[in-house]
Amino acid sequence: MTPAYAKPAHQPTAGALRAAGHLQSNPALVASTAELIDRETGLRELMDVLEAVVAEAGDLIETRSPELVAQARATLRRYHDEAPRQAE
Repeated sequence: MTPAYAKPAHQPTAGALRAAGHLQSNPALVASTAELIDRETGLRELMDVLEAVVAEAGDLIETRSPELVAQARATLRRYHDEAPRQAE
């Protein structure tokens, strides 16, 4: 039998934890609310894709639009989680 809820491979992003803290008054439910926010919004996947694009093609993009790469890197620093990712 498959469980109704599988534990995510990653910790919630810092942005999802901040949002969950504002939405959830019960501290015991903040982490699960943050996981739900990440899963339902697709934030984790979007941040992973953005990080991969910057890592693979950041120098190439930077020659045409340095502001775009700088903004992408700033966004990654601000909204991506601080914890190292686990292997999937």
